[in-house]
Amino acid sequence: MLRYTIRLFELTLVLLAALVCAADPIKSLKATGYVNDFAGVLQPDTIQKLEALSTEIDQKTGAQIAIVTVKSLDGDDIDNYAVALFKEWGVGAKKSDRGVLVLTAVDDRKYRIEVGYGLEPILPDGKVGGFGREAVPLFKSGDYSGAVTLMTDRVAQVIAEDAKVTLADMPAAPKPRRHEGFNIPIFWIFIIGSLIFHSIGYLIRRIRHGSSARWGGGGGPGFWMGGGGFGGGGGWSSGGGGGGGFGGFGGGSSGGGGASGGW
Repeated sequence: MLRYTIRLFELTLVLLAALVCAADPIKSLKATGYVNDFAGVLQPDTIQKLEALSTEIDQKTGAQIAIVTVKSLDGDDIDNYAVALFKEWGVGAKKSDRGVLVLTAVDDRKYRIEVGYGLEPILPDGKVGGFGREAVPLFKSGDYSGAVTLMTDRVAQVIAEDAKVTLADMPAAPKPRRHEGFNIPIFWIFIIGSLIFHSIGYLIRRIRHGSSARWGGGGGPGFWMGGGGFGGGGGWSSGGGGGGGFGGFGGGSSGGGGASGGW
């Protein structure tokens, strides 16, 4: 009887330990940067690029993007897992909830873009769902770096455009052409008009004096063009995010907005 009780007690301890480990694996995940490749599937240069991009987004717009890969969801649903991880880390500032979690579960073949409350107006479910679908062919080919980069770039671009900032690693918006359709015709009209005016004056002088008149030595067109020209001026500034780096997430939260999928 005693041996049976001891054995039962041991089994109970084993089961409790297993339940504790399985119930909250998220607690063991500690963020060391904006990019946390727990599954070990991202290329070093990809991690560096995404870290720089997320840093720039944080510094220029106040929004935070967390990029995470895990081997397994440990039997959990990816939507629930993403909400729990988002809450555990507090992605985005607490007051604004401007955070996004780009999550990939490799063994489960699932991805999730979880959007914080503050970014839901510009990153609705349908839009981020499209980003995920774009990445599916890359996931299927085993290009995790390409897939994660694509989703993150799309999210970052929307945030940057909304904040009216330019990101260093993305092409600037085309500069508007400066009045080309207006200035060039006026320029030629001015020249042609001047020539006509002087030609008429020449003919009048010739008729009045009855002699062959010459173009006056100091005449000329009566105008000159300064050194100006079409200036480029203004434009977008692309600066690189400045110093600093990852200082931790800000306590933001999400209510389940976003989209998930698989490959």
